[in-house]
Amino acid sequence: MESAALVRVILNGEKAQQPELREAIFAQRERMAGLEVRLTFEGDDVARLVREAVDEGVTRLVVGGGDGTLNLIANALMQHPLAKRPEVAILPLGTANDLATSLGIPEPVTESLALACEGAARAVDVVQLDDAYFLNMASAGFGAEVTRSTPGGLKKLFGGGAYSLMGVLKAWDFRPYRGSVTLNGVEEELALFVLAIGNGRQAGGGQELAPRALLDDGCFDVLVIRDFPIARVGEVIEELESLPDNGHFVRYVRTDSLHYRGEALPVNLDGESYLIENSEFQLIPGALRLVAPQGAALLTHS
Repeated sequence: MESAALVRVILNGEKAQQPELREAIFAQRERMAGLEVRLTFEGDDVARLVREAVDEGVTRLVVGGGDGTLNLIANALMQHPLAKRPEVAILPLGTANDLATSLGIPEPVTESLALACEGAARAVDVVQLDDAYFLNMASAGFGAEVTRSTPGGLKKLFGGGAYSLMGVLKAWDFRPYRGSVTLNGVEEELALFVLAIGNGRQAGGGQELAPRALLDDGCFDVLVIRDFPIARVGEVIEELESLPDNGHFVRYVRTDSLHYRGEALPVNLDGESYLIENSEFQLIPGALRLVAPQGAALLTHS
């Protein structure tokens, strides 16, 4: 039996036939021995391929796809003991690629694949929401409705800009969600316009919802936008620029846990949609090792 490849690429099957990608993989194979490729065609494939990689001693998984594919990989890895989880690297092939963009991963596929295979990995945090996990961002309320309602065809046509277009359309009939948010032991009843939990900084194709977040600081950043009258939108914009701890409409907090209780709230976790009514967000420090460019803004630096 041959020894396992140390680096294994898991590709979203829809992306596998791109000529530029195939050429990049062939070129990378000439630079390093044993590089293997596996394809996913449905959601269940990811858990199986990750399980095989763990069992076979693969030390690094290169995730070829978008934020949703990365989310599936992260969730699959979190089902295995910390010591057995391979390192994770991102080959951005999706529509938005929010985490890859925030990390500064280069867009040309040859460069991003070389970084993914050869770059250094750092320990990063993961956030748990009930039985699910995410690495980058959870957006709830207005932002989640926009992401969930954006048609796939529109994503392909406009790229990340499709989310902005759908946001304008949804704003005409959006209503706030009523519930409570508990932060740092203090519970607040509110009419919620936006709730964002950022381990990373941006979601929805470039919306920077947690501009101060870091992947490895033992906290996640929380952005709360309370419901507001349209006549005071200027005040909301000012508060979004300053990000107060507790403004009239905007609150920005760093913490390691958050509890939501209230009416069913749509949440988007790195491209995957959920509904929550009584749920806990909890940080798991150092849960994965992630490959990133040197000096990446999302990582702390000694």
